[in-house]
Amino acid sequence: MTCDKIRAFLPDMMFSSMHVPADVRQHFQDCPICQGEWNEMQATMQLLDAWKAPEPSPYFDVRMAARLREEKNSPAPGWLERMRSRLLFSSNLHLRPAVAAAFALLLIVGVGSYEGFVNLERTNPASGQTVSATVKDLELLDSNAQTLQQMATFDDTDVGIGQAQNGGASN
Repeated sequence: MTCDKIRAFLPDMMFSSMHVPADVRQHFQDCPICQGEWNEMQATMQLLDAWKAPEPSPYFDVRMAARLREEKNSPAPGWLERMRSRLLFSSNLHLRPAVAAAFALLLIVGVGSYEGFVNLERTNPASGQTVSATVKDLELLDSNAQTLQQMATFDDTDVGIGQAQNGGASN
């Protein structure tokens, strides 16, 4: 067995070594590290046995009763003071679900707003119907094709004018 597993039996060895397995007792006898910890624990327990608790002040009970009376007769704190003391002095474990819910709601609203702006469908004012982005792209490509055809027509007429000015000779 390793020393780490054996250290778990130190408190049991301190109070009653009969409840500790024989291999653990043998390890305590053979291992100098575990014997050192055993000796330290025994020294600590001897110091605790020699320690005497201080006697309370003779006026402790009188002062405690006076403070309890003052608290009992004082007005109850308002809701703001109760919330302040709860936030300052409590463990705040009860706030974790509320904070998690607020962040989840914030995330949902943020993602929903982003999706609404990205996938915004435009309405065609002439027909009053909604037109998707794909249809808009196809209409744009179609208008570009028409523009290119018109430019090609102008280019052909320019070539014809240029040939007429040169006397119909071709290069």
